[in-house]
Amino acid sequence: MNFSTEDYEDVIRPHEDPLIINPLIRQNKIWKVLVDTGSSVNILFHKTYCNMNLAGEQLEPCNEAPLYAFGGHPIQFEGTITLPVLLGKLSYTVEKLVKFYVVQIESPYNAILRRPLLSTFEAVEFIPHLKIKFQRKKG
Repeated sequence: MNFSTEDYEDVIRPHEDPLIINPLIRQNKIWKVLVDTGSSVNILFHKTYCNMNLAGEQLEPCNEAPLYAFGGHPIQFEGTITLPVLLGKLSYTVEKLVKFYVVQIESPYNAILRRPLLSTFEAVEFIPHLKIKFQRKKG
C-alpha cells in the first residue's frame, strides 16, 4: 500500500492533527473516532454505547486489568461487546467484527480505535496524510 500526494486531499499541511475517522459501527455513523496506535484495546465510551441504542444488549463480563488514565487513575471496564465496523468510502469499503471495551468516562471522542482494529482490517495508518489504507477483495 502506497501513500501519494493525492492522499493529501483535504489535509492542510503542515499539521500535528490526530487521525479522526467517522466509521459505521453497527450501522450507526459515529463521529469523532480517534485512531490511536499506542494501545492494545478498542474503546467505546458508555455515552456512545447508550446513544447507539445498545443499552439493552448484553455486555460480556471483562475481568482484565483496568486501563490507567492520565494521572494514574484506574478505569474499570463496564464489559466488552463485538460489533460490525465498516471502514472506507462509497464502493471502497470493508466490514469486520471488532471487539470494544466499554468504559464509563468522559471523552471528547466517541470511541478510540487501536492496534487490534488495524490488525483486523490489515490496515496501515499514515498521520501526515490523515488516512488509513486497507486491502479489499478487489484490491
